[in-house]
Amino acid sequence: MQNQDFDILKSTGEKVKFSLHKLRKSLQRSGADDKAIAYILDVVRDELYQGISTKEIYNRAFALLKKKKSVFASKYKLKKAIYELGPTGFPFERFVAAILKYSGYQVGNSCQTDPPIPIILTQ
Repeated sequence: MQNQDFDILKSTGEKVKFSLHKLRKSLQRSGADDKAIAYILDVVRDELYQGISTKEIYNRAFALLKKKKSVFASKYKLKKAIYELGPTGFPFERFVAAILKYSGYQVGNSCQTDPPIPIILTQ
């Protein structure tokens, strides 16, 4: 079977055709080199099966990337890590505000929302 012939399951429950191109692009965004990307694509392609979830594909690619170079794996996981902070995004904004405040910036609220959204005021 060609790798394009596999139906994979998205987190929404939608079935889509597997795209080697999409996996390659996501690995490239992590900064991984072409050799590491080619290796990961070969391994993942060999492990595909009908109905595999995008989560399983991601986890396998992440594990392989981590073995090759952990800094790229960290970048690859950034989007997932932000999602894990919560559905609203506010926990992430508060986290970044705390980092900036610790770094010497003054942080305030940009508008009267509940909860307030922090912004950088001055250094």
